[in-house]
Amino acid sequence: MNCEDMINIPELKNVMNLRAGFDGINHTVRWIYFADCLQCVKSEYRIEDYIHGSEFVVLTNRNLTDDSVKLKELISRMQEFDIAALGINEGQISDELVGYCDENKLPLFELPEKFPLVDLSQIICKRLVIEENNKNAAEQLFTSILDAEHLSRESVFAQARFLNVDLSGEFRIIEFAFAKDKSVVKSFGKSNDEKFTAAEQTNDSLAVGQAVRRIINSEFSYYMSKNILTGLQTGTVLALVPASGMDDEKLREILLKVAKRAYGECGIRLVIGVGNTTGYLEDVKKSRSEAATAIKVADISNDDEPVFFYKDQGIYTLISKINDTKFLDEFVEKNIGKLIRADEVNDSNLCETLENYIDHNCNVKYTAEYMYIHRNTLNYRLNRIQEILGDKFNDMESCLSLKLAFMIRNYRNINRKE
Repeated sequence: MNCEDMINIPELKNVMNLRAGFDGINHTVRWIYFADCLQCVKSEYRIEDYIHGSEFVVLTNRNLTDDSVKLKELISRMQEFDIAALGINEGQISDELVGYCDENKLPLFELPEKFPLVDLSQIICKRLVIEENNKNAAEQLFTSILDAEHLSRESVFAQARFLNVDLSGEFRIIEFAFAKDKSVVKSFGKSNDEKFTAAEQTNDSLAVGQAVRRIINSEFSYYMSKNILTGLQTGTVLALVPASGMDDEKLREILLKVAKRAYGECGIRLVIGVGNTTGYLEDVKKSRSEAATAIKVADISNDDEPVFFYKDQGIYTLISKINDTKFLDEFVEKNIGKLIRADEVNDSNLCETLENYIDHNCNVKYTAEYMYIHRNTLNYRLNRIQEILGDKFNDMESCLSLKLAFMIRNYRNINRKE
């Protein structure tokens, strides 16, 4: 649940008035915390003992709210631990506090004094518990689908109906692999100097995944009447997405929006792999493997494009379908094995030179310009390569074999890193 979801809870309609921090309306709310005790302003009060990230903090004690200096100091300390929003009684919100919350993208809610805080707590906590239970149930359902060997179709479809998830027709796995980009300043509502401080201190990589998953669900909700299944794994988010009514062009459009929002809101660069569609739950594992393979190919290609469909990866798609790794390694050895060992012994870069030469259609001028070396240097290296390999790149068929050997080598190197 985020701040917008919180104020749209039916029991809280017209109860919470958003006064400031509109740009932080998508902050995730994990729990509610009442910080009205007098010890909050004492020197021995340790924020980290009470604030663990994503809390909706309620402050209604005038001993706190009337002292603007202490209040601002307290709130700024809480922000270091990624609080989600503030709630303060009507008549206790100053213009200075409004300006501070707007500047720091911290949602500030005005609470009516006549609305019992115990009711506010019960309503929000009940909704969070229900949401958490549904999320856990959805993750268990997703896990059971991925584990097709122990799949109970009746149980799976019954759970899907309960969670408003459509498993009819065709669907596919999409993988959203991510990494922090500390050059971005819009992460979790923090300023330039504060960015990532709280996440690093608490090792809260889970918050990154949850934020990305929230963005995924938000973007797909515009196009689908039912929920999609998502699951967190280390460094990635998986999604099971129906294929009906959505062509590849529309899907790419949605995924690009997800990537843009993840970068802008969380400082996360996403690489998105899209598996092939299937109409059988038993084949979801295969689609998941294809999505992962598409991401591996992205790592090889160094393409800035964030979305990679498995079916569009050309020769790499064919290579990934060959399960006989011994055959692949023998092909590499047969074609460029001698060159690889020559580089290892002499600490040279002949493999890189030959690969670039082939990639540039065996054109000396373009290859030399790409590698920032003199043409004479390139010709010297090519002569050395020819001495080692023989006449293996003097015709199109030989060049094709060499090109394929380099592609297999790159693909296999990515697999060995895992």
